[in-house]
Amino acid sequence: MAYQVTARKWRPRQFDEVVGQEHITATLKSAVHSGRIAQCYLFCGPRGVGKTTTARILAKVLNCTDLRDGNPCEVCDSCQSIAASTSMNVLEIDGASNNSVDDVRELREVVRYAATAGVYKIYIIDEVHMLSTAAFNALLKTLEEPPEHVVFIFATTEVQSVPDTILSRCQRFNFRRISAGQIAAHLGIIAQAEGIAVEEGALHLLASRADGALRDAESLFDQVVSLGAEVSQQAVVQVLGLVDRGLYFELLDAMREAAPARVLDVVAQAVDEGADIEEFVYGLVELLRHLLFAKTQGRADELDMAEDARRRCGELAEAMAVEDLLRMMQSLLDLEADLKRSLQPRFRLEIALVHLALMGRSVDVGELLRRLQSLEGAAPRPAAPLRPSGRSESTPPPLPSGGSEPVASPPPSNRNKQTAPPPPAQQQVAAPAESSNADSAAEPSFDQVSANWTELVNAVGTTKRSLASFLNGATLDGLEGHVLKLSFDAAQRFAMTQVLKERKIIEEMAEAKYGWRLRLDVVAKKGEQPTPQAASQPESDPTLRSVLDAFDGELV
Repeated sequence: MAYQVTARKWRPRQFDEVVGQEHITATLKSAVHSGRIAQCYLFCGPRGVGKTTTARILAKVLNCTDLRDGNPCEVCDSCQSIAASTSMNVLEIDGASNNSVDDVRELREVVRYAATAGVYKIYIIDEVHMLSTAAFNALLKTLEEPPEHVVFIFATTEVQSVPDTILSRCQRFNFRRISAGQIAAHLGIIAQAEGIAVEEGALHLLASRADGALRDAESLFDQVVSLGAEVSQQAVVQVLGLVDRGLYFELLDAMREAAPARVLDVVAQAVDEGADIEEFVYGLVELLRHLLFAKTQGRADELDMAEDARRRCGELAEAMAVEDLLRMMQSLLDLEADLKRSLQPRFRLEIALVHLALMGRSVDVGELLRRLQSLEGAAPRPAAPLRPSGRSESTPPPLPSGGSEPVASPPPSNRNKQTAPPPPAQQQVAAPAESSNADSAAEPSFDQVSANWTELVNAVGTTKRSLASFLNGATLDGLEGHVLKLSFDAAQRFAMTQVLKERKIIEEMAEAKYGWRLRLDVVAKKGEQPTPQAASQPESDPTLRSVLDAFDGELV
């Protein structure tokens, strides 16, 4: 026997064999059983989901002499002639090539003749939306009052193009896309029956690529089988030009860890393996959709993918925030539209991915505003040196305005209550020296912190590179006991907020590396608070303005 493609060889012959359309097959079986046969049926839905196949099964059922639980017997003369496309009672018409009013007039003439055998004469018009307006109008009267022995079955992928006057005369059945899990399971049954070795991951890749169309999945299956005896995941990637899903997991790990160098390496590897840029973006968006589902549902058990990929999705979803996933998906969807008119699609992709990797994690804007406003609204606190018990704790008087140079402080042994205290900068440096030496290892001097600050920042960068880049813009203002004061310029509001949010990492790193027990006090530099007049207008608030600029937001 000549070779037949899988889509034809494994075409369903009974209602129970139709995949993923149980809501339609059950209704049709019940209608036939009860004798409620309509004069016209309209089957609409995407390609490759079983519209024409169901129409043929219904035609066989209507003329079958020995129905078996609502399914055709496949033994009687009527069933065999319809299966062989030789029946005179079932006429399949292509709406694209028979769309004129003359074709419909000819059809109206022949419908008057009774069936040669059986009960019904069935007319199946595929792609009925291709009929002209005049042809539809000529068909109206026949559809409304056809002969008792005639049944029309229309199939279309564009139901919106069918006039309402036709729709109102039909029983409409909406065919839906078939889930990837159902497609993968059906392909597994076919492979087992054909004696073909397959991998579970390969079947899910084929099902995902088919986008809900079983016929497309079967055609892709034939294409991969032509390569060799085994249908492996690597074979599917090679034949169909897909991107290995492992690269996507590696890419998202690099983006989550703010490692742009690794991001570029993954893109380069995908391009070197022959991946198309648009195909790469499509696959990445699909994986982000799976991660978003797993994150919002709190589990990855219901994802239509192989077990190993499902496990990795669950682990990655736990480590990412919903806001970050939404931001990535929105950015990639915008990128997908730009790639079609970009002269350098790879360069455009690399820019977008590096930008996402360096944006850092999402923060709550309301909480960010409250923290920044509390920092700016707090009055600057004078630095007070640590004094032994029994000393006076009174606040030192301010330096006289207009003075040229501060007077150097006398030695501690010559101090008295009339001696002016040292300036705040000198107090901060001298404060650790005046404190008890019992815990000198855990309480460093300002000079020690300043000398080792760059090394500490680099150590932080080994675990969180974005935080280290924010720390590079900070200024060391002083050390008060265990409190290290850092200040930022007005243009570094976002960096200051991130350091304030992640300061525990810095404090733990300082204690682990040097034994310092530090607590970070992150403030804005003096003289940069908004004036009362500016603060009264929300649009002129520098805190609000910086947040709006950082998140590309607007006031509502």
